[in-house]
Amino acid sequence: MTGTRPATDDLVNSLVAQLRPAPRQIIPLRLAIAAGSGGVLSVVLLLALIGARPDLMSVVGSLGFVSKAAYMVATAGVSLWAAARLARPGADTRLLWLLPVPLLLYIPAAILELARTDSTQWLPMLMGHGWQLCTWLVLLLSIPVFGALTWAFSKFAPTNVEGAGAVAGLSASAISSVVYCLHCPTDTAVFALVWYTLAFAIAALLGALAGRYLLRW
Repeated sequence: MTGTRPATDDLVNSLVAQLRPAPRQIIPLRLAIAAGSGGVLSVVLLLALIGARPDLMSVVGSLGFVSKAAYMVATAGVSLWAAARLARPGADTRLLWLLPVPLLLYIPAAILELARTDSTQWLPMLMGHGWQLCTWLVLLLSIPVFGALTWAFSKFAPTNVEGAGAVAGLSASAISSVVYCLHCPTDTAVFALVWYTLAFAIAALLGALAGRYLLRW
């Protein structure tokens, strides 16, 4: 028994001799590549299916459009940051409470919007134009982004695969929602808060379920 221990130790040492720590920037770099490439594919899909809104250039600087897009971009940024943390084995997840911060910061905009509008107009503000398809189109556009993020995670070692999948789903839907802003004809905060956030929740749930199988290592 004792005679085999040195041989075992030599084998283990030979296996790890060539190992080098992965660069710390490799995770955010790989996630950035995945998010960027998935976002480009999402734009192509949007233009192929429904196209951009005809008045895009005239509204791109409006307060409603900018605040809506800022909510989506902030959600994408925070969720990608969370994804980078969950990509590491045994990652500290205590700071994941930051995930709902963009939502909490956007809620006052919706409340102020309602306060400034006659109550008879609240329902039209909520429904806007195309509320029936908004959530589902965001989810559809998120598919290439989620696929790209799954590719990124294939080289990582998450120990919480459900959590990593949920954050990847949230990231994918947030990025695709930025893309969908190029088409969405409704810029009210109430509309975005309800229908886009619903897409985020569904994508996070589906991502958690998919993470059990796609992110296992």
